Amino acid sequence: MPLFVLLIFAIALTIWILLIVFGIKAARQKNRSPHWMWFGIHPFGALIVFIVMRVLPPLKECPNCRERVKAHAKIYPYCQRPFELVAPPATG
Repeated sequence: MPLFVLLIFAIALTIWILLIVFGIKAARQKNRSPHWMWFGIHPFGALIVFIVMRVLPPLKECPNCRERVKAHAKIYPYCQRPFELVAPPATG
């Protein structure tokens, strides 16, 4: 009986860790903060945040002011420029 309980615990722990890892991966793919996965300290928190990260739309970053906005926005709300007119920042 104790071996069965240990096996169930190991499977639950593995699923919990995988939810956190894949939640962070989904957040980064959508240009969102992976720090939301700190709610993953609780197993149900990890599940909820993982689902939310998979459902949220991706964000894009303004090359001029570095603020993140929704991908379907037409104007950056912070620098008030249309997406087509924003020049990339000068490097060098």
